[in-house]
Amino acid sequence: MEENPVIQYLKHNGRYPEKDLLMLQDELVFRKLKKDEILLEKGEVCSTFSFLEAGAIVHYDIDSDIYTHVFDVNIPKDWVINHKSFSSRKPSEYTIKAYEESTIYSLSIDSIHKLIGISQVFLQLGKLLDEATSRVEFFDKNYSPDEKYQYILDNKPALLQKFPQRLIAAYLKITPETLSRVRNRFSKS
Repeated sequence: MEENPVIQYLKHNGRYPEKDLLMLQDELVFRKLKKDEILLEKGEVCSTFSFLEAGAIVHYDIDSDIYTHVFDVNIPKDWVINHKSFSSRKPSEYTIKAYEESTIYSLSIDSIHKLIGISQVFLQLGKLLDEATSRVEFFDKNYSPDEKYQYILDNKPALLQKFPQRLIAAYLKITPETLSRVRNRFSKS
């Protein structure tokens, strides 16, 4: 029997007793998402975090000028969560949807509390949530377009194959034209 991808990931990134991993596996909910299917609607409270097995996810909001603000993008083996909404229990300021057909394994906040109540080893899940938001915090800081692009090249080069340039530019908080110039500079070096 093939091992659940979440369990594989956790074994690779932490130390969990086998009995605890079996309890976790029982709490995971598998879902297939169609392209453009909403995982979290703006205004809802985020009550789950998910492991993206396959596909692509985008976190976005569209303002009154019909400008798309991209807060995060996810590719396989990423954790998908609106950390601010999840931890504060306040409504999400943006939507999370499947950019393409995707498969995820989700864990509800109730399941997390249950697991932590049974075994303190599940407090390590908090570390995963922190990792899920570190990319977003990086792009919110005042880094140059070249530094942001270098970060993607070093840490998530698959994003460049999965998402179009306009979406990557919105994620990096730069214009598509600036991204084009940055990519051109990188291709010459």
